Amino acid sequence: MSLLEHLNLEEYTEGTSALHKLDARVKLICAITAIFIIVSLSHWYVPLLFFGVCFGLVIYSRARIKVYVDRLLIPLALIAFIGIIMPFTYGTTIIARVPLLTIPVYSQGIYFGILVFTRAISAVAVLNLLILVTPISSVMDSLAWFHVPGVLIDTMLIMFRYISILSDETERMYRAQVSRCGHSKSVGYFSRLTNIGNIAGSLLVRAFDRSIKVGNAMVSRGYTAKYSLFNKEIKKLPKLDALVGALVIAATFGVLIVDMTVLRTVHYGIFF
Repeated sequence: MSLLEHLNLEEYTEGTSALHKLDARVKLICAITAIFIIVSLSHWYVPLLFFGVCFGLVIYSRARIKVYVDRLLIPLALIAFIGIIMPFTYGTTIIARVPLLTIPVYSQGIYFGILVFTRAISAVAVLNLLILVTPISSVMDSLAWFHVPGVLIDTMLIMFRYISILSDETERMYRAQVSRCGHSKSVGYFSRLTNIGNIAGSLLVRAFDRSIKVGNAMVSRGYTAKYSLFNKEIKKLPKLDALVGALVIAATFGVLIVDMTVLRTVHYGIFF
């Protein structure tokens, strides 16, 4: 019996459109190609093109934009943090110093921070769109079709299984703190940050303990990673879907060529 029969992996999809009906293998290879192209771009504003296209496709797919944006919030916060520290840690040309702290601000770091931010958020937007319009079971099926090792697919399946569980545990811990006035207005800002840190630490410990228990349970039932828990379906790739995929891949490589040739003459400091 397949592991998929015990998981509700369709709950991550939203909307109904022709984009949903496109073969998952085509969507997967297009998403991977787009991500590799995005991280290869050298001008900070070019990745935003992919970000805008993703939002356009979300509207076309009739998915709820709120769901799409909500799934971007946590990655956005992490990416923004990395982008913010870049101006203080990367570069050679100092253009300013932080008052009182005398921390240098580098011009190269500002540009590179913006570039890293736009690259990362655009890549996350592509992956988010893929999950939004493609059932996880179809994504795993496509990975198996591409001969990805079964142990990796099994790990991803279990990971998706426990995302909602860890999310529920986080919400329960947060509500417990709220019920004890841990996030009330009378509590200081740093105290609230400490409470959030406690939630994060407890969540990591619980996730680690749960992973050990799940691993031991699988081994005790004879799991050796030799045979995958996932049963793939072999379907013929529609020619029209393959053509659409080829056009999308060609378009993404066209963006890379423009970025490397036409825009090369534009100085990276144009943002300033």
